[in-house]
Amino acid sequence: MKLNLGCGSHVPDGWINVDYALGARFVKLPFFSLVNKKLKLFDMDWGKKIYLHDLTKKFPWDSSSIDVIYSSHTLEHFSREEGRTFLGECYRVLRKGGIIRIVVPDLMHNVIEYIEGRIRADDFLELLGVLYGDSSNEMKKKLAPFYKYPHKCMYDTPRLVTILNEIGFQASSRGAFDSDIEGIRMIELEGRTEHSVIAEGRKA
Repeated sequence: MKLNLGCGSHVPDGWINVDYALGARFVKLPFFSLVNKKLKLFDMDWGKKIYLHDLTKKFPWDSSSIDVIYSSHTLEHFSREEGRTFLGECYRVLRKGGIIRIVVPDLMHNVIEYIEGRIRADDFLELLGVLYGDSSNEMKKKLAPFYKYPHKCMYDTPRLVTILNEIGFQASSRGAFDSDIEGIRMIELEGRTEHSVIAEGRKA
């Protein structure tokens, strides 16, 4: 069994694709797709096959029942405490020797870009993704807190690897598509690996 946690609109075959964003929940409702096309609230084309689960809560899978966990650009949307709970649950449900692979934005890259003058000071917070973003649509502005998910915690490579090891994984930094996961190119999107921290490990 392979989990794709925080899948968004990327739902490859052979994976249990899990999300709990408002769009993923709404798409289960009749006629939602038609309404969304008119109002254009959600930019993503949410699939109806997504498994709904709030990833800040205890996972519904049994302990030591999962072979692989992949999560791209999801951990940073949790607070530090929620992130530790999430990773702890990943450890619990993975079987011994099971693989975890986490991809998150690289805080260090953004800081260096700012220090070296390639990012203006007043653009820095927007780049970090900690804001709801700007919109000329008044309805979307009002609804933003209900369907947009700013970054709540940021990571660099040493810190993410250390956290995974503290939880009990044997983890290290990896490059894009450099993985022990068979068929990594089915699940990993090139655009999501740019300027990102990638850490992979196994449950000891």
